[in-house]
Order: sequence, then C-alpha cells, then structure tokens
Amino acid sequence: MARNVLILYYSQFGNTAKLATSIHRETGADILRLRVPDDYFPDDMEETDKIFKRDNKLGQLPPIVTKLPNIQYYDTILIGGPVWDGKVASPVISLLKMIVNYQGKVAPFSIGWSDTGNYQADFIAHAGKLNVVSGYHVLTHATPKFSSASLASWLRKL
Repeated sequence: MARNVLILYYSQFGNTAKLATSIHRETGADILRLRVPDDYFPDDMEETDKIFKRDNKLGQLPPIVTKLPNIQYYDTILIGGPVWDGKVASPVISLLKMIVNYQGKVAPFSIGWSDTGNYQADFIAHAGKLNVVSGYHVLTHATPKFSSASLASWLRKL
C-alpha cells in the first residue's frame, strides 16, 4: 500500500462509517468524513431516495461542506460511500468533481443493502480522468459480506 493515504467517505446512516473505520484501523491512514448541509437529506432513506432521484433528474449535486486537506500530499485516496439505487451516492459524485485534478490513485469502497448495482463502473464513469483502481464493495444483507480477510486482501493490492 502507498505511504500517504487518505480515507474520504460519506455516510448517512453509519454503515459506510463503520467500513471506513475498519479501513482506518487496518491502514492507519488519515480519515475524514464528508458532510453535506444538515438540512439537505432527511433521516429517512425513502425520502433521501426521492431527493437523490430528483437531483439526478435535474443534474444537481449536494454541496460538500467539509474542508478538504491538501489532497496532492496523498499518494492514494480511498473514497467510500453508500450504494443508492444501485449507484454512487450523490455526495461522493460531488467529491469526485471537487478533486478532478488529483494525480494519485483513487480506490472506491462501498456498502450497500442487498445489491451493489454496478458501483465500480458508475464510480469510474463519474471519476473523469482520475486514476481509479479496483474497489472494495460489500453488502449488509447479501454477499459479498465484509470480512477482515477480504478487506486485507484488497488493501494489499493497493
């Protein structure tokens, strides 16, 4: 694994935060949770899904209010987010647009309920010219499930 690693993640209901924390424990990498304005998404997944779909239809993205460090310091950025409607969550897409000039490796990680959709391909489609490598994608209610062994295997390949 690269020497200077940053974990950036968005987690609305805590599942991605747990995965990001596991990655942080394994790597010792710097870690930062991405935030959107407090009133942007409600605390209800069904209502969040409506906003997500509306935003997609209108071509809108939520603003990221988290101040990012100097990302050029890092060799690799691990970017995590939930799977929403089989896709990359819109706050993660907002982040990808913010770091479009980053020169290091970008590795996505995600956690979904029962289907990852085509998260890796969707992530790459939104990443533009970023150097995206193979990600780590797990599910809470189906397979592939999280395991320390599968996480360690992914991290070794980075």
